[in-house]
Amino acid sequence: INIDFRSFLTIINHGTKNQQSGKEIRMGKLEMKKQKNRWIMLFCICCNTFCFGGVYAWSAFSGELANYMGWDYSKVTVAYSIMLMCVALMGLVGGMLLQRFGARKLMIAAGIMWGLGWFATGMAGSIIMLYASFGILAGCASGFGYNPGVVTAVSWFPDKKGFASGMAVGTCGMASLIVAPLANFLLTRFNVMTAFRLVGGMFLVVSLATSWYIDGPPAGWKPEGYTPAAAQAASEGKTWREMLKDPRCYLLWATLLCASVAGLMLIGHASRIGQEVAGITAAQAALLVGIMAVANFVGRLALGSLSDVLGRHKVVIGVMLLCALDMVFLSSVSTFPAFVAAIVITGVCFGGTLATFSALSSDTFGAKYNGINYSIIFTGYGIASIVGPNVATAIKSSTGNYSGAFIFAAVCSILAAALCFGAKQLNKKMG
Repeated sequence: INIDFRSFLTIINHGTKNQQSGKEIRMGKLEMKKQKNRWIMLFCICCNTFCFGGVYAWSAFSGELANYMGWDYSKVTVAYSIMLMCVALMGLVGGMLLQRFGARKLMIAAGIMWGLGWFATGMAGSIIMLYASFGILAGCASGFGYNPGVVTAVSWFPDKKGFASGMAVGTCGMASLIVAPLANFLLTRFNVMTAFRLVGGMFLVVSLATSWYIDGPPAGWKPEGYTPAAAQAASEGKTWREMLKDPRCYLLWATLLCASVAGLMLIGHASRIGQEVAGITAAQAALLVGIMAVANFVGRLALGSLSDVLGRHKVVIGVMLLCALDMVFLSSVSTFPAFVAAIVITGVCFGGTLATFSALSSDTFGAKYNGINYSIIFTGYGIASIVGPNVATAIKSSTGNYSGAFIFAAVCSILAAALCFGAKQLNKKMG
């Protein structure tokens, strides 16, 4: 049999090309299968931020815990303060871990730690164990999961950053509406330690059922039909070191700090302030928790979405000026309806500001390193969580009322608007 060697090589080469072509087609199909739905992604992230928002129901457990274990209530509340400090500190670590390990591994670890933190609190036999389980373990979990979750949501919605951020942080704020009544229900049927374990188990199940799906978008991915601005498309984004050399970083950090004072002040003292300025009853004070949660959620979703249309800086500036007027109004209210109206406005403004800032950080410094960049800016919120409630307490102790605290919050809100305006002007100059 005569064989043409050249023909033989041609046949082999042709077959190899077909194999490569088939391999490329199969890999293409595999990549298409791996492509995740961003709306399902947002739902899964919201489920996890909802779990982290369960901390707002701490007050439903703390009194019962002190009574059941025979502990001093002031020592029990220290666990909450430790948790807030861990959230602020570990938020920075979480941003770094997000860059290194990716969203899926980090969110799975955070969810497990969060559920176990609550479960272990139900096993705590001493104050030190309480501080370790709820304060440190749960606090680190929230730091690892909350900011990275919000940042990941924003990265999947470059065309709707404010909306995505608003949904992620909004479901966190709404958690108290469900977790607090659930806690009260469990406490009528079980002791507080069992209630902690049951809630921790619920958090663990919800997180494990959803966090496995969470991941960041592939490099270079963008939603269909979305075209980023030329400057944004060309920019790789700033690293945290580069961001710290940018004056806009400090303006945004100070803006978030000043903007959070009024909201955190009212969250920490709403019941006592209501009893003083409006003479509300204990039942009305309990109603305020739900009212503030709804207002917070509406503000986070509505103003976050509005910032996609009007621009982040404009929304923050407008919201802070409105908040300043509301604080002045709150210093003179004397009826329950007026007090509720003031609380609603504050809740909307506070929620809207938080919903806007992750997107604002991404707009300013780029999406690539927003995990660590936003975590650095978010430390301003952590400082405000100490300043707001403690300044209110100090002014109340020295003057006998909260009027001075409202004026202080109004000044902080005006300062936040001025700082944000400065960041906006500097943004124009720097392109």
